[in-house]
Amino acid sequence: MNLGSGPREHEEKRPSRSARHFDEPPGTGTTRLLDLDSSSLRHRARKAILSSIVSGEIGEDEIYPVSYFSSRLGVSATPIREALFDLAGDGLVEVVRNRGFRVPQLTDRDLDELYELRIMLEVPAVRRLAKRPGDLSLEEPRELARKLVAQAEHRQVAEFLWTDRTFHLKILEALGNRQLVELVARLRDRTRLRGIAEMATSGVLVETAKEHLQLLDALAAHDRNAAEAWMRHHLRHVRGSWAGRIE
Repeated sequence: MNLGSGPREHEEKRPSRSARHFDEPPGTGTTRLLDLDSSSLRHRARKAILSSIVSGEIGEDEIYPVSYFSSRLGVSATPIREALFDLAGDGLVEVVRNRGFRVPQLTDRDLDELYELRIMLEVPAVRRLAKRPGDLSLEEPRELARKLVAQAEHRQVAEFLWTDRTFHLKILEALGNRQLVELVARLRDRTRLRGIAEMATSGVLVETAKEHLQLLDALAAHDRNAAEAWMRHHLRHVRGSWAGRIE
């Protein structure tokens, strides 16, 4: 059972448009929130919840009380509530007064537009980096890329999504444009990748994870055309296989 399933009594009559309310946490599923420790709970709770929103593990237009996340993560309500209000401030969840929090629903057009913006921003960015060899140190990105492959092999979807986010933003940071990095981060956080959990289960995610290494090889060779092609190919998964659609 995934995070978006909720108790059985709420599954029997699922409304098509109205919100559902989740009072109790479900059992452990194939996809789980990131494990938390006692340090930086607010920040780590935000990462965990955000990864599960992006993967579709937490359903849209469904109401979740703070106790849902607190029980699921095994931490007190305070850092969970703070993390959810942080996400609400970024427009990623909505506050439902006296009931909890809800993930706003995005249409296919919304998601297509987010994908198009990422293509406009990230593809030219890697082309610029490929012709500026001194701007990008590849040591940390390669470590992240290898980590992505390992996480895909172990079907660690939530962890994979956050490492993938870190990888792409680390690449963009080399251009020295903070506004670009912040904009792409916001676009990524609004994305929905509802097919990624199934890809992890089937093993297909490992192959797409290796594309990060191929992109880095193109950057290391200062091959602008190859870097652009690999980034465009990789981003296609955002509205293709990672979203549960045929590319």
